[in-house]
Amino acid sequence: MNPISFLSLASKTAKAYESFCRPVCKKHRINQTCLDVILFLANNPEYNTARDLCELRGIRAGNASVAIDTLAGRGLLTRQADPNDRRITRLVLMPEAEPIVADGREIQQQFGNRLVQGISAHELQICADTILKLGANISDMLS
Repeated sequence: MNPISFLSLASKTAKAYESFCRPVCKKHRINQTCLDVILFLANNPEYNTARDLCELRGIRAGNASVAIDTLAGRGLLTRQADPNDRRITRLVLMPEAEPIVADGREIQQQFGNRLVQGISAHELQICADTILKLGANISDMLS
């Protein structure tokens, strides 16, 4: 498989994921970035800063800022100063976000199930091992 095939696969995967998410976004009247922020914070509570959203989830800084402002304005998240370092602002989901989290997690589960449909456990393990090696190679290239 050549590098362009990997890039194409990543792009198609993102588009397919967004199509799965569209009903949740429509139901809750939010865009994809807002849903991504909510689910990232819900699924990764230890990563709760705008920097984490950008570095780990890959959301561009400007998009993250707009989404955070939108979600805060709707009362779905709040910003809290870190008690140990006032330069750090923590993002905390509010209870009002829970229906979105529940619907989003359900769609993530459906997407995951559909993604691996027809792939054996053995094949999935090989794929997971390969992805870890690819990730290490990418990290090496970036350092």
